[in-house]
Amino acid sequence: MRLKDKVAIVTGGANGIGRATAELFAEAGAKVGVADRDTRAGKDCVAALQQGGAEVLLVSTDVSSDTDVASLVNRVVHQWGGLDILVNCAGVDITGSVADTEPERWQRVLDVNLSSAYRTCRFAVPHLVERGGGSIVNIASLQGMYGWPRYAAYAASKAGLIGLTRQIAAEYADQNIRANAISPGGIATQLGANSDQLEPRFARDPGAPPPAAPAAASATAPELPRLCRAGLPRDVGWAALFLASEEAAYITGHNLVVGGVLSVAL
Repeated sequence: MRLKDKVAIVTGGANGIGRATAELFAEAGAKVGVADRDTRAGKDCVAALQQGGAEVLLVSTDVSSDTDVASLVNRVVHQWGGLDILVNCAGVDITGSVADTEPERWQRVLDVNLSSAYRTCRFAVPHLVERGGGSIVNIASLQGMYGWPRYAAYAASKAGLIGLTRQIAAEYADQNIRANAISPGGIATQLGANSDQLEPRFARDPGAPPPAAPAAASATAPELPRLCRAGLPRDVGWAALFLASEEAAYITGHNLVVGGVLSVAL
């Protein structure tokens, strides 16, 4: 098993890409701490994994809170005696152009999408060092590399996450800690709806159509070739599993694009 006896934390692990990653890690033999504010979905995820025999722990976590993040790391380390892998997948899809994004909206996106990775790494890195090394995987986005309308704060947060990943890779290479990012393209998840639920203060205007992204096609559109459809959460989860495993032992500071043909066609 590719992650046998490894201990992992997956933030945003209750839904979408985070849940797919937690599932694949558990299937690969890891003990998984699922961190999320959506405790209802988190309980469903953990119950399903435990039915399959996985060792899983749900920790209700607001990744914008230093206290919550410290508690998350401490609980996982206490539960299983250490930490080997950290996947930063928690994020919010809060829209707005530069002119339409008020300071509170801007700061909230950065707190959840970017500063959360700083927080988790700040508390997790000492434990990875104690284990003799480990892997950090940050879920960024193609929007950190390209742009389309009404995603100012989101794009900035994801571009910052790619830069932070490279900085971590440079700082901790001599302690055998690898840090890599994944930039998904259009993935079929409920991120927008979940963000509206968890962040009602910043929910998009319900009367306005969602911002159009280049990958508007359904993940299951039979008329389109696989690489031209929206991706599935497991497409990103498989990439995270690879980067977390020993198969990627000589890969660090990399940003892996998982977007089918989207990044080629932009």
